[in-house]
Amino acid sequence: MIILLIIIFSINLKSLLAHEKIFADSHGPISIMGDHIHKKNEYMFSYRLMKMEMKNLFQGNNKISKVHTMSSPNGASNSSGTYMNAPDSMSMDMHMFGAMYAPSDYITLMLMGSYHNKEMTIQRMPMAGGRKFDVNSSGFGDMRLTVLSRIQDIKKWKNHVGLGMSIPTGDINKRDVTPMSSDARLGYAMQNGTGTFDAFFLINNLNEFGKFKVGEQLFFKLPVSNKNDYGYRYGKDFGLNLWVSYRFFQYLSGSLKINYQYKGEMEGFDNEMNKRMSPAMDSKNQGFNKVNLGLGFNFVNNGIYFKNNRFALELLIPIYRDYKGIQMADSFSFILGWQY
Repeated sequence: MIILLIIIFSINLKSLLAHEKIFADSHGPISIMGDHIHKKNEYMFSYRLMKMEMKNLFQGNNKISKVHTMSSPNGASNSSGTYMNAPDSMSMDMHMFGAMYAPSDYITLMLMGSYHNKEMTIQRMPMAGGRKFDVNSSGFGDMRLTVLSRIQDIKKWKNHVGLGMSIPTGDINKRDVTPMSSDARLGYAMQNGTGTFDAFFLINNLNEFGKFKVGEQLFFKLPVSNKNDYGYRYGKDFGLNLWVSYRFFQYLSGSLKINYQYKGEMEGFDNEMNKRMSPAMDSKNQGFNKVNLGLGFNFVNNGIYFKNNRFALELLIPIYRDYKGIQMADSFSFILGWQY
């Protein structure tokens, strides 16, 4: 990835022209990937930090206690056994790195990679003392390569489509010390990748009404390879983003976004994950419907110092969730971004 960035950077250092006006709202909310394309020989580098905190346990769309969780039947016992542990909380920091380059006015190439830091606190059942313990994982995630193709590009209306592939560069064998083992494979949420090749498609539309812009993006991802090396693959992903932005000044804009996410049920399971231990290790607790509200700001600098640098912030708050089985819910997440 570093070699590719160097090649892109050396192709055309004059691609961002000093006389062109750059507006803060020319990009969508920072959480949306592939929301824009570039002109021939333009390039862009980006970094995003996403922080997510998860706390409460849900079954369907109902909040439940850890006591209820540890008295619920697990997926390995035909309803005759219950979970021995329950997740208490989880935090995740995801560092996302990106590069975009346009070999023509109609095609933009995009490469995305990520690095994850995760920590989960787990509570043991009362018979085992009821104490809490922590597990941690870190490492690179899956890499995405996308080809974006322009459809329409006039002042008031722009749209494009994207086709891409997710490459399984993320580790799915993260392990840590637990009270039960000195080398236990961690649950699905603590792994950094999918272990499968996944194809995805997106279509992005943007309309301009003076200082207002209205955008929509539809995203669909489907695993195209068989189950991974540990015997499972994740379900289909579907996402829909609807946002409106307002440009306060040339250099500052705000946005309001509604995001819908669907994830299908998992197919198969990891034999080394003991389903009796925790809902986080039970493959039946995968899949959801979620709706999030996003509030964001974009800032672009056209001055002498840090020229052509864009900074963005977005806060995501869940307003509806319906989970398959028992899962931990995200309390909130926010994304800080830089683009050049």
